[in-house]
Amino acid sequence: MPQYFQLHGLWIRALSDRPRATRLLRRALQFKGAEQVEGEASPAPDAVDVTLDVSVNRDPASPSEDARHIDMTGHPGTGIWRTSGRMVLYHEDTTVDLHPQTGVAEAAIPPDWLASEADRRPGSLLASLVAISLAILLRAQGWFPLHAAGLAHGERGALLTARSGSGKSTAALSLVRNGWKYLSDDTVLLRPEGGRVNAYSFRRNFCVDPSLAAHFPELDGPEWPPALSNASKWEVDPSQIYPGQATATCTPHLIVLPALANRPESRVEPVGTKPALEQLLNQGGFFLTPGSDAADQHLTVLRRLLDQSRTVRLHAGQDVLGASHVLHDLLAPLLEGAAP
Repeated sequence: MPQYFQLHGLWIRALSDRPRATRLLRRALQFKGAEQVEGEASPAPDAVDVTLDVSVNRDPASPSEDARHIDMTGHPGTGIWRTSGRMVLYHEDTTVDLHPQTGVAEAAIPPDWLASEADRRPGSLLASLVAISLAILLRAQGWFPLHAAGLAHGERGALLTARSGSGKSTAALSLVRNGWKYLSDDTVLLRPEGGRVNAYSFRRNFCVDPSLAAHFPELDGPEWPPALSNASKWEVDPSQIYPGQATATCTPHLIVLPALANRPESRVEPVGTKPALEQLLNQGGFFLTPGSDAADQHLTVLRRLLDQSRTVRLHAGQDVLGASHVLHDLLAPLLEGAAP
């Protein structure tokens, strides 16, 4: 039986031919913020936007002769081929055949991949493949993922976008502690609406290094499970320690490019349009955008986002961990005066 999920009004159908694959697929979708819908609320077949089909019995997908190996995805050992109207995602002996125009992803996994309930690797790998598949398929429908922490102060939103290890989660925790609302500490979806670009959550729970509990003691309360995407980190439900501060969407007016700085005090400096666009293209995985029409729309969305926002580079110094109000004091004034 198919499982149905909703993500910001999008319908996702999940299919699998093994009980454990069903459980892992559900976990992977919930990790990205999708909510399961059961019973009579399930959609009509023609209302489904994305289908994820995971099967042990399916033959692995093969790239056609004209396929082009475009790049690795940022996940170790995982890459992708592109051909006309189709993309093939692979990791060792596991493949996902992606059809962006129909919104369908067909995964072929080896039987021994599901052998042990105690083995965390299949869940982590499937979570990565689901995340990449959604990132590709949603682009064809006008939703564009960006590797960024998303936060809101009052009616105005801020996106902190940078590669992993640049302090996005630390910054997000610091701002939420100072009353900011949060969408995500890692990834948001960009969507053009009504002449603006809005950001939507695309993973509500935070993935946090346990060492941060020394600076954010509220993290040390519940027994956090290992993060699905990285077992060395905690998967923190921020609603348990910062209740009432979640938000599903915001309109960004500030783009922050964070970088760790070996200096006592943090500072910000303005960033020009060209380096800002280069950063957004890189952290938005522009090369994964399927087809020229979607690529043109993606580029337009990023340019419009920059037009409606102020962009700054944050040099995060040692004071960020020493006093949680530092980032609030630096960034909140930059949002004042922006149109809500």
